[in-house]
This record gives sequence, C-alpha cells and structure tokens, in this order.
Amino acid sequence: MDETTLKTNKTKYLILSVQSLSLFLITYYLAYFISGLSVLYIAYDFDIPARLYINNIHFGLSDDSPLWTSDATISVFMATPVSSFVVGIVSIFIFMIKKKKTALYLFASIWIFLQAFNMTFGLLSENLITQTGLIKVAQEMGLRSIMIILTIGLSLFFLVKSGILAAKLFYTHLDCNFISEKSIRGKLAFYFFFLPWMAGSVIIIFLAGESVDKKDFIMAGFMLLLLLPSLFVSPPKQKELIYINKKPALILPFLALLVIVASGIILKDGISF
Repeated sequence: MDETTLKTNKTKYLILSVQSLSLFLITYYLAYFISGLSVLYIAYDFDIPARLYINNIHFGLSDDSPLWTSDATISVFMATPVSSFVVGIVSIFIFMIKKKKTALYLFASIWIFLQAFNMTFGLLSENLITQTGLIKVAQEMGLRSIMIILTIGLSLFFLVKSGILAAKLFYTHLDCNFISEKSIRGKLAFYFFFLPWMAGSVIIIFLAGESVDKKDFIMAGFMLLLLLPSLFVSPPKQKELIYINKKPALILPFLALLVIVASGIILKDGISF
C-alpha cells in the first residue's frame, strides 16, 4: 500500500471514529432521556414522586410506602426496559423502510439500537445480578431463583443476537472499498464500535461525577458484549452500499458537545413532572 493510500485510509478511519463517537454520545443521552421520562410519567401516574438526574432516578418514597403497590412497582421499574425496547425496534424499522439511506442515518440507527437494547437487556441483567431495581419486579411476580438466572441468561443471549444484527447492518451497507486490506473487518470494528465505546464510556462515567456507581461500569461492560459480534460476523454477499460523507464529521462533534452540556445543565438538579 503506497503512502498516499495509507494516509487516505487513516483519514477515513478518523472520520469514521469521530462520527461514531459523536453518535454514541448523542444516542446514549437520547435513549436515557426517553426511558427516564417514561419512568417519570408512569411514576407521576401512580402519585410517586420521582426525579431524573444525570445517571439515576431518585424516588422520593421509602421502599415500604403504601404507594408502592404491586402494579406501581411493576409499571415503574419496567418502564425503562420496555420504552428502550420500543425505541430500539422502531429505530431499526424506520431505517429498513427508508428508501434513501445515508451513512449518517445508518450509524445513528445502529447506535440508538445498541444503546436502547443495552438499556433493555443489559439493564435487566444488571438489576437482577446486583439485586436492585428490576429485582423488585421479579419479587412482586414471585419468580424463583432459577427463573431469575434463566432470565439473566436469556437477556445475555438477546444482547449477543442484537449485536449480531447491528454488525450485519453495518457491514451490509458500508462501502467495501473502504480499505483494500484483508483485515478490513477488524479495523472497521475497532474504529466504529470499540474505540467510540471506550472513549464514550469514559466520558459518560466522568460526567456522572460523584454520582457514578458500579452500575455504570457494569452497563458499559454489557455494551461491550453487544459489540463483540462485530469481530466475528461475516459481511453478507449482497450489499446495499452507502458512502461516508466528511461533512457530518465536522458537525457531529459540536452537536454531541451541545447535547452533553445541555444534559448536564438540565439534569444537574434533576427534572420531574
């Protein structure tokens, strides 16, 4: 590979990573806001005071409050995984029916899908393992230990399957001439999935500040599980190629910064209905 081609490929990878990192952050806070507002709305409907902060939701009730009825407990704590699941499915469905597809729309759809499904199956596994949040739903439903273990196993299975779907979408639509080397899949996976995940997770955890919790690290770990299939999924033979535009690479970082700053300001003191 000559020097000019090498520089061109490095530039393409840099553009890809910048776009992907920006969208990782934007879609994370988008999915977090949607799921958080869903919880606030349902909690408000049950007269349960709740406040959404930068990385958690605080309920202004003790666990033994009579307002925590069985229906209220199940509805409030299931709001995040259910709303996130809907967001993830809708994002992929809209992408599939959209006639004119662009790289930016592909990348955004993939990341919102991954973020949403991590807040569905990743959160479910995390809560059941750490005995928080959704464990109360399991207790209300009278699930035994074996069923809880089975639920965690199924959640992890769906995380992997979701990662396979996201990777196939990525390889199906990306320009196969992106680079001429045989190591294309590993490099693309690193620059599009893993590098943005590492940098984005560090940024999100850093912004959580003193309120950072072990949950944040566990959820980042489950996101890694979602991304691992990108190393093993083979690109399909039939492709619908779309090409990367350099212009969004210049705009997206500023948009991501705006989203981060706005989220920090809005959620610093929490929001509620």
